[in-house]
This record gives sequence, structure tokens and C-alpha cells, in this order.
Amino acid sequence: MSTNRLTPEQVRWQRFQRAGLAKPFADAPTAASALIGVQAQILPAAGLALWNRTPAFNHTDFEAHIFNDRTLVKLWGQRGTLHLYASNDWPLLHAARTINRTWWERQAARDGENGEQALAEHRQLVEQVAELLRSQETLGRRELRASGLPLGDELLSPWGGIFADLVRMGYACHYGRSEGEGRFVARERWLPDLAWEPPDPITANVTVAARYFAAYGPSTLQDFAYWRGVATGQARGWLAQLMAEMVEVEIEGQSALLPSSAIDEAQQAPPPPEAWPVRMLYRFDPYLLAHRNKDWVVPPSHYKAVFRPAGHIEGIVVARGQAVATWRYDRKGGGLIIQVNPFKPLPKYVMKQVEKQANQVAAFFHLPLVDLVVNH
Repeated sequence: MSTNRLTPEQVRWQRFQRAGLAKPFADAPTAASALIGVQAQILPAAGLALWNRTPAFNHTDFEAHIFNDRTLVKLWGQRGTLHLYASNDWPLLHAARTINRTWWERQAARDGENGEQALAEHRQLVEQVAELLRSQETLGRRELRASGLPLGDELLSPWGGIFADLVRMGYACHYGRSEGEGRFVARERWLPDLAWEPPDPITANVTVAARYFAAYGPSTLQDFAYWRGVATGQARGWLAQLMAEMVEVEIEGQSALLPSSAIDEAQQAPPPPEAWPVRMLYRFDPYLLAHRNKDWVVPPSHYKAVFRPAGHIEGIVVARGQAVATWRYDRKGGGLIIQVNPFKPLPKYVMKQVEKQANQVAAFFHLPLVDLVVNH
């Protein structure tokens, strides 16, 4: 492959465009599909990720996509974390994730013959719960406790438990919360018309890899393995099947890969600073999660302000493709209060856009903006 040199600013502009932050996607399911999911353990954060990439989008539209037309589906996905996906992508994601061994499978491998017996019993239990799920409108942990099935505390864990196996096996998806607990629904009930023809796991992961590099390139093998949540050696085999479609690029002496179809776009000159859209990306946005090294988007001196203890990731204000502040919102007095913490004084054109977008964030939730606090 021939080597093409890109500047860091060209790389940021390419990633910014492909993330749907320069020109929006047609609708939320298209955005979710292009990004291969948006992280959703904080569901409103997933809504804001889609709002940033979809024209005229609000919380009512967001919930309609999940609960009414069901074009978005909530599953455990890459890195074992909750994501919203385009519903049509469910078979692909299911097939891709079958290579990720569960805790039970890893335990069985350690315990030998006894482990295999325990694993067989566990799988039988999963099938019993799946049958119970299909007989209910939705299912939660309260019903499981009352079912009489031999379910220990670890299988009723709010962090997943046996429901994580049901989702991984394609039997269920997240429904919503009721009385403080998550509820699940059978795939056949929720999306009866979804064509369930998952590809083989290798084909699925090669397809996911191709879509990853199209959405997040230029990227490295290590970036993809980090995003996907697998060992580098495992990811290398999938990427090897795509190398004929890739071009190598050099960024300040470092090599990365990009689909050859995207190289002309990547080599274009980025717009002047004030022509870049300013974006208020909320917590766990895909723009922050797609690459192992974050220096390209978050200045190293402010890394700890964005990437917090226990895996928490703050919202960021992005100007010229880089984080220039963190931000959060709080509901108070029937409205929204937004606090912005700049890394240094913000240029006037950035502040003007932040003021505009703060009102739009509140409007997404159908609330007035009570206050915008900029902590200089």
C-alpha cells in the first residue's frame, strides 16, 4: 500500500465529518447505524448523541424510535456496555458478539470437566428463562425471583446477570425501567418482522471492522480492538481480510488505516477555525470512545477533567474538532441548568454557539433553559 500523509487537523476534520457532526444524518436510526451504536447506560446521553447528529430531533422523537416504531434497540454491545443500535443491525451485532466468551464460559474453561457440566446446566437454565420471557409481555427480576427457577444472586444482578446471556444469545432486548428495575422483552414479541438471519461470527466481525474504519478512520488496529473490546490478535485476523480495501496514512510519523474510498475526502483542506461547527457532545459520546489514544480530541493537560474515576466520561464542548470545555446539565425548577467549565477563556464565536446550543439542549427535553453558568 502507498503511504499518504495527513495533518492532525485533517484527521480531526475527517473523523468529525464521518461522526455526523459537520453534516447531520437523515434520521436517528441512520445515525445509530453509521456510528455502529451509541453508548446508552445513561439513556438521555444516547438521546443527546443522536440529537447532535439528527436535524429537528427531540426527546419525544427519541422515545418514539425506541418504543413506538422500534427502529432503535437497546442491547449490550461492544466493550460489553449498553448501546442503542439501529434495529436492523441486531442480527449483525448478535453474530459479532458470539465470539465474546461469557463469565460462565471462561469459568468452565478453568474448571475442566466439572466446569463443562456447570456450563451445560447454566445453558439449560438460560433456555428456561427464555421460555418464560416469551410467555410474558415483559420480564424483570421480580418475576424471576418468584418463578421457582434455581437462580442465585449472581444471576439476578442488576449489572446483567442472566439477562446479559439472554441478550447476547439474541433472545431479548432491553425494554425500559419500572419500579426501579430494568425490564426485558423477547425479540419475537418486540420485533416480530425482523429478519433473523445472523451471519457467521467471522463474517460479522469483518463487516463490523469495515464499518468501524469507515466511520472512525483514520484508525489503527489497536484503536479497533479497543473500541470492539477484544484482544488485538483476534482483531488482527478480521482486519487482515480488509487490507485490500485499505490505504495506509501517516500522521506525524504514526501509521493508521483508512478505507481507500475515503482518502480523497481525508486529504481535503479543513475549513478555517470559525467555520467548524461547535458541538456540545454529552457524556460517553461516540466521538470520544472510538480511539484508544484520546490526545487528538482532548488535550492531555485536561484529560482528567474529561475522563473521570470509575469510567465516567464528561460531556465536552468541541471547537475545531477538539474539546475546549466540559459541561453537564441539571433539572431544576421545571427547567434545565447547564454548567460549562472551559479549559481556558472561550473565543466569542464559541461562546455564541454554546449559548445557542444550550437553549437547544433544553428544547430537546421540552424544557426551558433556566440558566447557563460558565465557570471561568
